[in-house]
Amino acid sequence: MKGLGQKIKALRKLRKLTLVEIAKTTGIDQATLSRIENDVMTGTLDSHMKVAKALGVHLTDLYEDVLGKINEAKDRAIKQKLEAFSYSSGTVVELLTTNILQKKMMPVLLKIKARGNTENEEYPFGAEKFVYTLKGSVEITVDQDQKILKPGESLYFNAALPHHFTNGTKSECWILSVVTPSPS
Repeated sequence: MKGLGQKIKALRKLRKLTLVEIAKTTGIDQATLSRIENDVMTGTLDSHMKVAKALGVHLTDLYEDVLGKINEAKDRAIKQKLEAFSYSSGTVVELLTTNILQKKMMPVLLKIKARGNTENEEYPFGAEKFVYTLKGSVEITVDQDQKILKPGESLYFNAALPHHFTNGTKSECWILSVVTPSPS
């Protein structure tokens, strides 16, 4: 998401906040925030949500210059798929609803390229995640436990535990992922 880092930096400076202050508020390492601001790394959706909250803006405000204007319907699902961002590791995340900071659930479609993976994630205590494999096969690691899910299979787990997804196959896989409560 080229330009996201510049938007975050501009908003932070506009509010006269330092990287140290944002790091304390979000719990994200200062060096990681700096890399995101300088577009060296993308960060995770969770980190974007924490930064948006710390800056007093909606997540969609961070993305609007990058993705264009978002559908004005506040409480209905986006009819067309909205590509939120892509990881260098080969994962595309599509938001499946609007105003995610005001929702109790956050549904996303993960598209993991062949031999791709997601970054390790951990949500706040009490968060739960449901994943359902739509296409392909994916290995899900939750803490130290690994499970392989095929199309039509699902897993429900404690999202506060470190977890990531790996596609070890030669074809793309699609996963519906719903986390609750929506991290904010």
